[in-house]
Amino acid sequence: MASSLRTDEEIAEIYDRHAGTVYRVCYSFMKNEADAEDMMQETFLKLLSSNKQFESEEHEKAWLIVTASNACKDELRSFRRKLEHIRHLRRQEDTAAGQENNVLEWVQELPVKYRQVVYLYYYEGYRTSEIAKMLQCSESTVRNQLLRGRKLLKTKKQNNAHGRPAYFLAAALAGSLLVTTGVYAVRFSGLRDMDAGRGETWDLSGIEPGAEDLNAEDVPVKEADFISLGAIEGSAEYQACTEWRTFLEGYDADGAILAEIGNNIAGFGEYELVYNCYTQEMADKVDEICGKYGISRLAGFQLADGYEDLCGRAGIGDIYSSDPNVTWEFYGGYSYEGGTFHMDGRAVLASSRCTTDYQLMRTVRGCFNPLILNIGEREEYREWNYMTESGEIVLLAVSDMKALIVVERDHSIIVVNVLGDLLEKTFEVSDEALEELADAFDFLEIP
Repeated sequence: MASSLRTDEEIAEIYDRHAGTVYRVCYSFMKNEADAEDMMQETFLKLLSSNKQFESEEHEKAWLIVTASNACKDELRSFRRKLEHIRHLRRQEDTAAGQENNVLEWVQELPVKYRQVVYLYYYEGYRTSEIAKMLQCSESTVRNQLLRGRKLLKTKKQNNAHGRPAYFLAAALAGSLLVTTGVYAVRFSGLRDMDAGRGETWDLSGIEPGAEDLNAEDVPVKEADFISLGAIEGSAEYQACTEWRTFLEGYDADGAILAEIGNNIAGFGEYELVYNCYTQEMADKVDEICGKYGISRLAGFQLADGYEDLCGRAGIGDIYSSDPNVTWEFYGGYSYEGGTFHMDGRAVLASSRCTTDYQLMRTVRGCFNPLILNIGEREEYREWNYMTESGEIVLLAVSDMKALIVVERDHSIIVVNVLGDLLEKTFEVSDEALEELADAFDFLEIP
């Protein structure tokens, strides 16, 4: 047998780093503490007898997960396993922790091929591409198994031990995301976590449609709430956006510098296009903020030459569902290097008889996206978590004048600004229509 190249100290360090993860993987298969501990020991024994060299701690962790999964599956296939062990020691608790455990039990009841991808995705925080490499299958296979596994969870008819109906799963599973490791710790819980403060905006409520020859002084202003389109409170991106807004509030306060430039191009390229920089001092501040928070500025602006071109440039799949009850129109869009993008479109939802224009914006983590959105009065919104038919848990928010769909992924933030029918100048988006629109987008195609 090949001898291990690792010292006892190295093995101890690896054990300390990953014992918890390996145990949870084993427990998801074996469903009781004793067998999970046996399989964890089996996994580390395989490490002792292996000469496998790891490129990083993440590579190390992935190898242990795959090894633990295979060891558990081999054990479950053996004749020594008994059905009683699979159902052994089901824990029932009344606390929130107990509720999360109920969800984990439901995950454990899934067929193995669905259980494995659901666990790795939600509880260990791996992306579908990473899971595909671990399981040596295509990413589309992982996505399909993830979709079907989550549909099984969503449509589960049984109540838990305290009579909670199956729709409780969506909220409980959303809570379980808080325990993921190896991903961003920040998880949004509502529009307040995207708060960009209050500011002035044009009050167009009293302006007649098609009014001409209006001067800026003719249009009144009002205060409104704004949200960030690229950052969640507590993240480096959020801190960068906050510092940038603070800088702008005190810069060129009397507008003298901007007045000298007038309508001319200031000549600062993408600094001007993305961050509205019209002096070198402003451009330098953008670079300073990026360096301070370890993020990159948006660069490589490119207008899309059609929907397929935008998807290709942004590195996403087809996010339009093939549902015959939904008709899509793509108006246009643009993208940046790294995958941040913006697109405009229109959706006609037959089931809810709703027609709405929308803007969909995706910001990749680690990018300084300064965009903010006027949402009127935040307190007027109804907000709830919703599990879509594709299995994504999204935040939905709707008021009398606007609706929003927010999806926080491990590597990006997606915001859909639902505008109503701009052609008819009406906003008739009910709660049901907003849920139908959320179902219509295939957010799984956006990493």
